Amino acid sequence: MFVSIRTKLFILLVLANALMVAVLLTLNALTFSHSFSSYVAQQESRKLAPLIDNIATSYDEQGNWDWLRSDSPRWISTLKESFAPGELNRMDRKSNNKRPNPPPRNGYLERLRIKDTEDHIVLGRKNGLANTVWLEIESHQTGQLVGFLGFEPSARLDAEFDQMFRSRLRGQVLAIGLVAIAIAALLALPFSGWLVKPIRRLNRALRQMTDGDLLVSVEAGRNDELGQLAEEFNRLAVVLQQNHQDRQHWVSDIAHELRTPVAVLMADIEAAQDGVRQVDAAWLNAMHGHSDRLNRLINDLHQLSQSDAGALNYRFEVLDLAELTDETIGQYRASCQEQQIDVDWQLPDRSVWVRGDDKRLVQLLTNLLHNTLRYTDGSLAQPGRLRVRLASVAGRSELIWEDSSPGVATDDLAKLFDRLYRVDESRSRASGGSGLGLAIVKNIVEAHDASIEASCSSLGGLRLLIRFANVQENNR
Repeated sequence: MFVSIRTKLFILLVLANALMVAVLLTLNALTFSHSFSSYVAQQESRKLAPLIDNIATSYDEQGNWDWLRSDSPRWISTLKESFAPGELNRMDRKSNNKRPNPPPRNGYLERLRIKDTEDHIVLGRKNGLANTVWLEIESHQTGQLVGFLGFEPSARLDAEFDQMFRSRLRGQVLAIGLVAIAIAALLALPFSGWLVKPIRRLNRALRQMTDGDLLVSVEAGRNDELGQLAEEFNRLAVVLQQNHQDRQHWVSDIAHELRTPVAVLMADIEAAQDGVRQVDAAWLNAMHGHSDRLNRLINDLHQLSQSDAGALNYRFEVLDLAELTDETIGQYRASCQEQQIDVDWQLPDRSVWVRGDDKRLVQLLTNLLHNTLRYTDGSLAQPGRLRVRLASVAGRSELIWEDSSPGVATDDLAKLFDRLYRVDESRSRASGGSGLGLAIVKNIVEAHDASIEASCSSLGGLRLLIRFANVQENNR
């Protein structure tokens, strides 16, 4: 069963306040008797202070407690001296008026006790001592402890006033609790609505996004976690929209790139079938060239898809990048000479140690060489140039790759690593370029935690700067 967050918050806030009221009532019930007994004991202690003083005076006069055991009038006289007549009359509500000078006989005075320092009861009942509160009696003459006056304050809790006070206090706590619950319920309704409102907006936006509307956004005007969530949702929507557009362009570009070589291949085959073109070695070489360019495009697409998905296997180890670069360039010197491109590369004096995968780094260098061979002009009158430098700078290894004209416009530099992007599409297609080589290079660079930057070369062409993290020689 679906229960909204607003309902849950409302119930939670009300239950929290109800629980608070229940705890207050429970604590009140548990602590009231003890607290009230302590209060009564303090009150009675102050009220009995004159009696304790008179008892001490009588003890000093007699020198012992025998006067209490045998002289009941003496005790009555001490009581009358300690309390005002009106107060003593209130204590003596059950006195017998027929007797001359009747002693106070209400329940309160009858529960008074006196014991000596050896815990012998000299006045009062000997039962019910567990709840008795004992007050010290000290001699005025010597200042020594001579006995104790005891009373039972807990007995007053059964009185009608005490019960009424407890009931009234419990009712007040309950009334305050009910008011608190009502206030919590009134505040919970707008608060839960305010809290859930952005969640509902996000829910509606998600439904729109699920239906295909990637341009949706939500208001993020809150400085809390829900506001951050709304901002992250808006960023997600922008990224998804951009990815959707990129995917559409990607599919369209792939179809366009595949359509061109396939169309040329089919046109030549149909011309041969119609007898327009003669099937000879030249025609077969042309067909092989078309198939080879188509095969390279398919391989580039496959490699790029693998690198995007992280499917390329990387086996990292510490290797000498200088030696690896020297071997790769050496394999392509002949190709560069055929296209009239002079290679300016010198092996560094010291090894340049990096942590990487040798096969992927060879693929990176190979793609850079293919890019130079395809897009660099060279002739006998004016050869092209390729200059490669490798050095350690500020704790990092820098590979600088520069070639000669034609150059790349400044506006196009940031797009060079985009898939299927080519500055001159007609010349690139004629040379067999797919526009994927530098995109693959970028993926390999990022897999090595390195960086790559494109800029204009002083030779008139393109300059690529790749920075690798250095590896200390003692870590090899």
